[in-house]
Amino acid sequence: MAMASFRSSTPADASLPDVPVSVSQFLKCPICLDKMADPVTTTCGHTFCKPCLDRHLSLSDLTCPLCKKYLLATPSVNIILKALLEEYENAQKPHPEDLLAAPGEVACEICPENRKRRAEKSCLMCLLSYCGHHLKRHQNKLRLKGHKLVAPVEKLDDWACLTHGRPLELYWAKEDKCICSLCVDEATDVVSVETERDRREVELGGIIKELEERIQQREEKVKDLQHSAENCLALIEREEEEIKEVFDGVRKVVAKAEEEALSPLIDRRREVEREMERFKEELQEEISTFSQTISDLTKISQEEDNLLFLQNYPSVPVSDSGKDWTDVTVDTDLTFGTMRNIHTSMMVDIETELEKLCCVVDVTLDPDTANPQLMVSEDAKEVRSSGDKQDVPEHPDRFDVFGSILGQNRLTDGRAFWVVDVGDKQGWDIGLAREDANRKGALSIKPSQGYWAIVLYNGDKYAALEDPPTPLSLQEKPQRVGVFVDYLEGLVSFYDADAKSHIYSFTDCVFNEAIRPYFSPHFNQGDKNSSPLVICPVNHSD
Repeated sequence: MAMASFRSSTPADASLPDVPVSVSQFLKCPICLDKMADPVTTTCGHTFCKPCLDRHLSLSDLTCPLCKKYLLATPSVNIILKALLEEYENAQKPHPEDLLAAPGEVACEICPENRKRRAEKSCLMCLLSYCGHHLKRHQNKLRLKGHKLVAPVEKLDDWACLTHGRPLELYWAKEDKCICSLCVDEATDVVSVETERDRREVELGGIIKELEERIQQREEKVKDLQHSAENCLALIEREEEEIKEVFDGVRKVVAKAEEEALSPLIDRRREVEREMERFKEELQEEISTFSQTISDLTKISQEEDNLLFLQNYPSVPVSDSGKDWTDVTVDTDLTFGTMRNIHTSMMVDIETELEKLCCVVDVTLDPDTANPQLMVSEDAKEVRSSGDKQDVPEHPDRFDVFGSILGQNRLTDGRAFWVVDVGDKQGWDIGLAREDANRKGALSIKPSQGYWAIVLYNGDKYAALEDPPTPLSLQEKPQRVGVFVDYLEGLVSFYDADAKSHIYSFTDCVFNEAIRPYFSPHFNQGDKNSSPLVICPVNHSD
C-alpha cells in the first residue's frame, strides 16, 4: 500500500514539533510520552511502545496500562503504524540540500569541498567548525569531551595564539590581551577569558547605567530648554504685541497731528481759490465791458458825418470807468502760527506712547524701612551711614540690625530699570527684596530668604549673594550700577551703567508677590565709606 507523504519544511525532533494535537496523541507512547518505537496495539485498542508494554507486562498481570482490561494475547508490532511513524520521521528530516552552507554562512570544515554543510558549532580547541553529522563524531570521542564548543565562528584563526597555535582562553591584564595556556610562563595577572568577561560585563553595566543617566539628564535638559524656549517665545510674542500696540498709538497720534497741521492749509487753499475765482469773475466782467466800449467807440470814430460824430461822442471819460486793481493782490502769507503748537502737542503724545516701551522706574527710598543708623535725603534719592543711631520711630518694616533700606516702589508685574550711583564707596549692597522678606535681626541675604543682590566689600571684592555667594571678577570698579528686573521671567540683572557691561544675573527667580528695590550703603568705616548711595536719573545712553 502506498504511504501518504508527510514531508514538511520543519525539521523533526524528539518532541514532534508542529504536529497537531489530534495527530501527536497517536504518535506518542502513553507510558514514556516519547515517540513510539515498534508500536503495538492491545486487544482493547490502545497503542504503546513494544519495549514499554513488555516492561509493564513483566511487572504486572496481563492488563492494559491505561484501561486495566485483561489482554487476551500479547500484541505484536503494528506494522502499518510503524511504517507511518518511519515515513513521518523521514518526512521531518531536512532535505540534504537544505543543510548546505549558503554564502556568508560558516561551513563545516570536515565535509567534502563541494558538499559542505552548514556548521552548527565551532570548537575552540580543535579550531574547526562542524556540521551536525560531524559534530556527533566529535562529541562521541572521549578525549574531545572537554573541548569548548561555541556558535559557528567564521575566522577561527583569530581565536588562536599566533605563537603556539593554541586557543586564546586566558587574559593577561598587564598587556591587555588574550593568551593561550602555553603563554602563562611569561605572564602574571592572568585570568580566564570568562572571568575577564564577567568583570567587563560588570564594567559595561556601569558604563551603560552612566550613559542611561546621561541620556536621562539630557532628555530632562531638552525639556527644560524647550520649556524655557516656549516661555521666551511667549514673552517675545507678548512683547511684539505690546510694541505693535504702542506704535499703532504713535501712528494714530501722528495721523491726527498731520490732519490738524493740514487742516488750516486746506481751508486756506479753498479760501484762495474762492477769492481768485471772484477776482477772475470781476475782471472778466470788466474786460467784457471794456471790449463792448471799444466796439462802440470804434463805430463812433468811423462816423463820416461830423455832426453825428460829435453827438455820439461819450460824455464820461473812459479812463474813469471800472475798478482800480492796482493794489489788489492775493494774500500769500502762509505763516499760520499753529505748526509749532501742533509739533509740541504731537511730540508730547508720541513720547507718552513711547514711554510704554520704556521700563525705567522712578525709584524713591522708603524711610520707614531704613536702619536707625542710616540718613535718607529729603527727596528720598540718597542714603548714607550716619555713624550714630538716629532718633526714629519704631516701625515693623524697619531693618533693626542690618544697615539696609527698601525702595517705596512695589513691583508685581512687567519690567523695571533704575541706576544707582555708588561712586568710590568701599562697600554696598544693591538688589531686590521680596515684600515679606525678614528685616529683623541677623539676616542671610540670599534668594531663598527673599533677597537678590550683589555686594562690594573690603573695598575691591564683589560677589553675587547666591547660596553660597558667587565671587565676581570685574575689569573695572563700577561707578554707577544699573538694576534690571523682569518679574514674569524671574530675572534680576546688574550692569555697569558707564561701561555698558553685564555684571551678573539671577535667573529663575521665584517672586510670588511684590518685590522692592533693596539698598545698603554699609556702615561708615572711619570715614572711608561715608559717601551715599544715590538713585540717579537714567540717561538714554544707559
